[in-house]
Amino acid sequence: MYINEKKMAIEMTKKFASAARKFGTQEYRNLQEARRDYPNFKVVTITRKAPAKDTFKGLNYPFMESYIEKHDDANQTIMKEYLNLRGLSEDAKDNLVEPYDYGKMKKWFLKKYPSIANFHKQCDDLVAA
Repeated sequence: MYINEKKMAIEMTKKFASAARKFGTQEYRNLQEARRDYPNFKVVTITRKAPAKDTFKGLNYPFMESYIEKHDDANQTIMKEYLNLRGLSEDAKDNLVEPYDYGKMKKWFLKKYPSIANFHKQCDDLVAA
């Protein structure tokens, strides 16, 4: 919840508003206190836009594995690292390693292969133009 004095509004997120509808919750008490302190302010629900992020549609595990196979060195160094991080290697299984989630794997992959991120950016720029 935010007090916006410039707009003379008590602003709250959808999540906060949902909780404030339930009598007796902490959010309900906070909203009532704000309404007492600012009786002439209107109460509004706002939506904050999350910053746009690259989704890299199609960047799934099979794609990563295929790409690594095509671009790895003779010793398959990156594939071994990939399998360890995914918890799929024999060492990882023997040591009961918990695999990285998709978000961490995606970051790791894009760090290893920045050309993928650059290509997606070029495509986005072409579409925007």
